[in-house]
Amino acid sequence: MIYRSIISFILVFMATGFSQDIQVKMLTKSYADVPVFGKVYHFQTTYLANNQKNIIQTTSIESGFFGFMAGVFSDFTDTTGTLFDAAGQAWDYNINDKEYWIPSDDTETDENSDDEDSKRYEYTISSDSDGQSKDENKIISVSRIGHSEIENIHGFRTKKWTTTLQLSELKVIIDEWAVDELSLLRIADSLNREILMSRGAPDSLIAMMRYGSGLSNNEMILGNTKMDSVYNEYDVVPIAGEIIKGDVRMFKDNSDDPHVNFGTEVVELYAENYDGKRFTIPDDYELVD
Repeated sequence: MIYRSIISFILVFMATGFSQDIQVKMLTKSYADVPVFGKVYHFQTTYLANNQKNIIQTTSIESGFFGFMAGVFSDFTDTTGTLFDAAGQAWDYNINDKEYWIPSDDTETDENSDDEDSKRYEYTISSDSDGQSKDENKIISVSRIGHSEIENIHGFRTKKWTTTLQLSELKVIIDEWAVDELSLLRIADSLNREILMSRGAPDSLIAMMRYGSGLSNNEMILGNTKMDSVYNEYDVVPIAGEIIKGDVRMFKDNSDDPHVNFGTEVVELYAENYDGKRFTIPDDYELVD
């Protein structure tokens, strides 16, 4: 899908700051190839404005044979959301049931996990519960190559990078596609950062939630809290620009077929006229405890 890149909006953002007459819409698509059951798809639409955010999520399952036998059908869908209104109140809601409620603990940052779902699959490869490296998952080598071909992804001219982490009993290959510069993504990231800060999110979470940072820099995915130092140790060059797509493949026992496969990508990114209805619960939704 071709992006509607509105240059005049971006120039206004850069010159005068973000206007409440404008909002940013971003659609991401994530997937996880789950052994036995099949593929799980996760679509997330995020609307951002000054101190306001609305996250709409739809999850569907494309079941494999064993998943079908277990009663997991491919037409399973569920659409939920989390909204932060202009008054600073957080709401969770379910579109299917037309219900909404206050999150169980509004002082926690659990609502930020909605953003994490699009790029986090908890599969720790190199740390135990104490955060120390396990011998069986010790990092042996890390390398990264940049591919020369220019690829068009959703209207962006991108360059592909491949990062390979060889562990003692596991190999991880991360393919990522980056664009040189994406001003609108930086604006979306700044708006999201302001909301996270206003809600008291820790700096570590804010850093991890940075839009465009990619999967190879996601310490939660890789299970290593010091990836920068690991990359420096192996002279791995940083990826220039904003990463809009990433795929992760994990291999065990020298197999040619990955036993875990997941990824995420930015499908749409727009600047739109501000619509206050995007940041309010519809009148026909029922408030539940």
